Amino acid sequence: MSKAKVKNFKVKKKRINKKKLAFVIVVFFLFFSILIFGAFKLTQTIFSRLDINFNTKNKQVEMNTDVKSNNVEKIEQFDLDKEAGESNAKKYRVFIDPGHGGNDIGSKSFDNTIIEKDLVLDISKKVASYLLKQDDIEVILSRTEDTYLSLSERANMATSKNSDVLVSLHLNSHKDANEAFGIETYYLINDKNNSETFAKTMQKTLVSYVDTRDRGVKSNDFEVLRSVNMPAILIEIGFLSNPKEVKKLSDENYKNELAKGIAQGILTYLDENIKK
Repeated sequence: MSKAKVKNFKVKKKRINKKKLAFVIVVFFLFFSILIFGAFKLTQTIFSRLDINFNTKNKQVEMNTDVKSNNVEKIEQFDLDKEAGESNAKKYRVFIDPGHGGNDIGSKSFDNTIIEKDLVLDISKKVASYLLKQDDIEVILSRTEDTYLSLSERANMATSKNSDVLVSLHLNSHKDANEAFGIETYYLINDKNNSETFAKTMQKTLVSYVDTRDRGVKSNDFEVLRSVNMPAILIEIGFLSNPKEVKKLSDENYKNELAKGIAQGILTYLDENIKK
């Protein structure tokens, strides 16, 4: 009798230990899960606040222009390699000139789907958007909407604003629709402002960003280049007479790469040739 009782007692004790062990495991698991979840939520909140602060700072960047509304519409910002400036003080002033405007429509595509004045304005705003990601760059556009400006008005504006460089954007056209395509950059004949170097830097950079024919660097006596005293170039970014080129110029990704190449060409030239 005594031994049986002892045996029964040991069995009962073993069953109680299993229940306690299971209970402890469940409690520990719940406590650990709550702890992990709390840490996750805390980390998520911290990074969320950091992201909000970062985005708020980026949204404080504004574009400086001097045409009627004096405001360039907000353009989606894209990543472009950025050199951190020592301060927020502006060092370089870039003048972007979207060609034509108003009743001066420029060239039309072979199928009338693209008008030069509209496309160069669109790409100019994209270029400005890239440049404004740099702390030391100020951008001025000759026009921010579909308005007419004479060539002398554009040149006078660039000069009066003490611009460091001028970039005028245009689109080309040619009677040989299928053969003429690509990008070419112009500087003033008898250049005295280092514009040839600017043109070469721009052309080399730009054609490295987009897949098109490199038509090289050329000189001409364009009035908008002739009437200014800073390094100034005119870029023909494509041929609206060429069906294949029109298709590329209608693609948003291609336009973004064009703008990125132009912006990088400007930054490279400023960095290598204009020290302040």
